[in-house]
Amino acid sequence: MIIDFKYERKDIAYNSGYIFKGKNYRCSYIRYKSLYKNLAPGTENVELYLFEPKKETRASTLILHGLGSRNIKFLLWIGPHLANAGVNTSILILPGNYTRVEDGSVSGRSYLYPDIKTMYQFWEHGVIDTLTTIDLLEQLDLWKKNNIILGYCLGGMIASIVGAIDKRINHLLFMTTGGHLPQILHQSPATQFVRRMFDRGFKAEYDLDNREKLYRIYDENFPRVKNMSFEEIVSNREIHPLFKIDPISYAHLLDMEKVTFIDAYFDSTLPIQSRKVLYHEMQGANRKVLPISHVNWLPFSYFIAKYILYKLNINSKVAKKALLTRETIENPLNK
Repeated sequence: MIIDFKYERKDIAYNSGYIFKGKNYRCSYIRYKSLYKNLAPGTENVELYLFEPKKETRASTLILHGLGSRNIKFLLWIGPHLANAGVNTSILILPGNYTRVEDGSVSGRSYLYPDIKTMYQFWEHGVIDTLTTIDLLEQLDLWKKNNIILGYCLGGMIASIVGAIDKRINHLLFMTTGGHLPQILHQSPATQFVRRMFDRGFKAEYDLDNREKLYRIYDENFPRVKNMSFEEIVSNREIHPLFKIDPISYAHLLDMEKVTFIDAYFDSTLPIQSRKVLYHEMQGANRKVLPISHVNWLPFSYFIAKYILYKLNINSKVAKKALLTRETIENPLNK
């Protein structure tokens, strides 16, 4: 089974329209046809929300949300406040989630559905849509050299692969994310549906349903994988196929001087070993363990926005004023 994260790069035709604005920014909704060739029906259009400063643009941020839909509304809060500080901020809706759920499915399920073909399809699609979104922002002169990608949970997992491919990224912020997909499939509360499938007799290929054997294979393969180049990981037929979409496979390829890894001490969504192994592979990065859970930090996105502005070297006074400004959203059609 082939996965290579490649696509034909070209100018992107897109549709865009202002949907609302504040005092210091405008929000556009942008759609374009995905350049991924093997997409599932219902995921054809890439969707992103672009919060663009009305005045000087100092930096760029791309936000990749977590699995499902509920976290997106909290991450959307960050957009206006970063834009208020002069940071062009884009929030990409990943395929298979929110308004891009494939026909006959539910938000987020296919990234962890225990079928390698399905998982490959959605992980590769998510990576390619992220890369082409950077292409589009660059095409519009909205992707500045001073930039950062914030990846939360699934978004962080996608970002780990994107960061190993794309050198246009100045900083990566991983927020409550993990790796080691066998651990996630067999222990995370988010994959209870997978274990119910196994209990009902679903026979998965590549021993996905055999926890002990899968863990053993992973333990045997991983010492080789974490010394491979990107090309070797995606082309090697001797390692378990899950490694080709697992964040722990690509961590060693990242420039750790550009990485901040924030783990949640009280995270009950991702198994502790899933988080620990990725945390260990991020050695050399700016690693923090905070007394938060997987989701309870979301209503307090102010602190993450503040940290993003710090990493983007935005003046502290400008940052504080921007984050404390109460934006009045106006209808652009009235102007």
